[in-house]
Amino acid sequence: MEPEFISRPAFTVIGIKYRGRNDNNEIPALWEAFFPDKATLIEHKVDPRVSYGVEDNMDMTTGEFDYMAGYEVPAGWPTPAGLERWEIPAQTYAVFNTTLPVIRQTFDYVYSEWLPQSGYRRVPGPEFELYDQDFDPGRGKLTMYLYVPVEKTAVRD
Repeated sequence: MEPEFISRPAFTVIGIKYRGRNDNNEIPALWEAFFPDKATLIEHKVDPRVSYGVEDNMDMTTGEFDYMAGYEVPAGWPTPAGLERWEIPAQTYAVFNTTLPVIRQTFDYVYSEWLPQSGYRRVPGPEFELYDQDFDPGRGKLTMYLYVPVEKTAVRD
């Protein structure tokens, strides 16, 4: 599984956030809480066919992390009441094509196999899942994209 490399400018995601370990499938429950009620509060989506699962702030001691289900909005757009915003910095990403049923295995592969031998290193900043117009669990379409912020490591002679 080789990634595609994409540079993205900074962008903003607005949605609902969770902090925890996802021990009891809280993330799927977060998405269920987001659609459709909370999602409709975001009136000006950059692309209403693309949603994001953003995560960062992993505490290696407790296993807790922040996760947001949301949509990209235009820069400077106000945050509706009851929602939160996450500013995503400009980054270069290694993008992995995966599916929802194997997302955990994809994360494991990226961090335990691909990164250590890739010539890249993980850089600070959130990673995110991108769900485009082809993602439709109700119809068995489960393809999604995992974006991991990276930079090329120094090459030694």
